[in-house]
Amino acid sequence: MSDKHLWFGLKYVSSALMLLMAISCGSEEKKVTNKIIKVNVMNVGSGPTSSTAKMEYNGIIESDVAINASFQVSGTVLNVPVQIGEFVKKNQLIAQINGTVYSSQYEQQLAQERLAKENYERINNVFQKGSIAEIRMIEARSQYEQAQAAVKMTYENVRHTKIYAPMDGYISDKMMEAGDLAQPGQPVVELVNIKTVKAALPIPDSEINNITKGDTATVAIPSLDDINISGIVEEISIQSNQGSPVYTAYVKLNNKDKKIKPGMTCAVSFNNTNNENVEGAQTIIIPSESIAVTADNKRFVYVVDGNSADRRYVEIGKLYDSGIAITKGLNKGDQLIVSGYHKLTQSTPVEIINDSK
Repeated sequence: MSDKHLWFGLKYVSSALMLLMAISCGSEEKKVTNKIIKVNVMNVGSGPTSSTAKMEYNGIIESDVAINASFQVSGTVLNVPVQIGEFVKKNQLIAQINGTVYSSQYEQQLAQERLAKENYERINNVFQKGSIAEIRMIEARSQYEQAQAAVKMTYENVRHTKIYAPMDGYISDKMMEAGDLAQPGQPVVELVNIKTVKAALPIPDSEINNITKGDTATVAIPSLDDINISGIVEEISIQSNQGSPVYTAYVKLNNKDKKIKPGMTCAVSFNNTNNENVEGAQTIIIPSESIAVTADNKRFVYVVDGNSADRRYVEIGKLYDSGIAITKGLNKGDQLIVSGYHKLTQSTPVEIINDSK
């Protein structure tokens, strides 16, 4: 046999082998594709992971009004006649410093004022008779007025040696005791009003615009057996907290029985927010692990279509404790495959092995 005939023979045999391999592989792939995959499913729109989603946040109770009372003059503290937790009335004495120096200065200024007054009256009488120049009378009057101003100033120093409660409230903290040296503006006691309190909530920047002033909220306080209290959003910070994209919202609460104390932790849920999760709107929430991602970053899940798997491309929303919200791609009643999905491709035969829930 010539080399030419041998070459054509080998080429024919090679082609035949490749064809047989392709047919074999095709049969193998078809066999794998036709294999029935057992899966677990959940009915979209039912169960604990698909419900009316509420915006929920953890926060801390704060007093509605808190005042750090301080002296406006320096001195040694004589006494702080209040205790932490004590209720005080407006204008009640809550702290006092030694005012001996200021009292002495006041007495000296009073004496100088009397002398300046007598001098002015005498010179003014002489001026009225025309026996003295007007400038002398003006100088005497100016000295008298300066003495009056000095008396008022030193009297204010005497008055500031005592601190009186600026409002009804509770003493929440004492920063000084008798014998301490007080400086102007240095806090001595903290006075709080807890007739009303507020829940301070850190809100991420992606969600702060979903909350507006006047929104209603439900506040649960674990230390008070999770009693639910209705409140209203009173304030929303316009600037994020330093170093983090987090804002603060404040929910005001009535506290007539004074049981709610500043510092208590709380859980706050909003029922009427200006976002996709308004009250009564059914939000589809599915287990986040059931979502897969393609090479081009498209998200998809598998649902049961007849007896096979159907790939559904989805768009996701907010993340919740129970799963992730789906904003597009799924409908209520769809049978979402939640187990066995990693073995699936489009149209893979499936068998449901659990009761849908």
